[in-house]
Amino acid sequence: MAVYKLHYFDNPRRGHAELSRLILSQAGVQFEDVRFPHSEWPNMKPTTPFGQVPILEVNGQMLAQSNAIARYLARQHGLAGKDEWEQAQTDMYIENINDLLNAVAVPFVEKDPAKQKEMYGKFMTETIAFHVVAVEKQLKKNNTGYLVGDRLTAADLAYYALFSDFIEVKFGGAFLKDAPLLKSLLVRVRTSPNVKKWIDFRNSKYYPDGNE
Repeated sequence: MAVYKLHYFDNPRRGHAELSRLILSQAGVQFEDVRFPHSEWPNMKPTTPFGQVPILEVNGQMLAQSNAIARYLARQHGLAGKDEWEQAQTDMYIENINDLLNAVAVPFVEKDPAKQKEMYGKFMTETIAFHVVAVEKQLKKNNTGYLVGDRLTAADLAYYALFSDFIEVKFGGAFLKDAPLLKSLLVRVRTSPNVKKWIDFRNSKYYPDGNE
């Protein structure tokens, strides 16, 4: 049996590790959620394949790159799609979310509050607004309540991780007002028993005061 250890920074921005945590949680698979302070990174960095995190450790072997980790876990635990076409679609959505994560990282690290507010506003009104419309069209076209096929996949978890678990928490849900299918999908993911169990555990352990 595989023993999973997922290594990432111990900070409020869950970022590129959260999709893999959600995949493992949805699959009902136990894993060690290893979070470390930035002060330890200089010593850890040379031990990683490419000097970056997240890192998935599987029975002592290391796998780098967040999307490679997510895809591996999704395939291992039945969340990648039923056939090669569905798997390719799932990959497409995961790649799209990765682009959005990289885009939101730009205002996140801005030090000037006024500039950061302006950058976040542009991110929401331009980038996110466009993608909400695009994903709503895809959900309507698929007509199953899910992004890929007729069951929950890593694609749905990826959109939940960014849209609901970060953007909706930080900016409110107004950006979903014209996207009923996407809004329903996010609720469906959030209320899935295993995902809910993970969120409740995570929030009580890492964000007990409610400040994520």
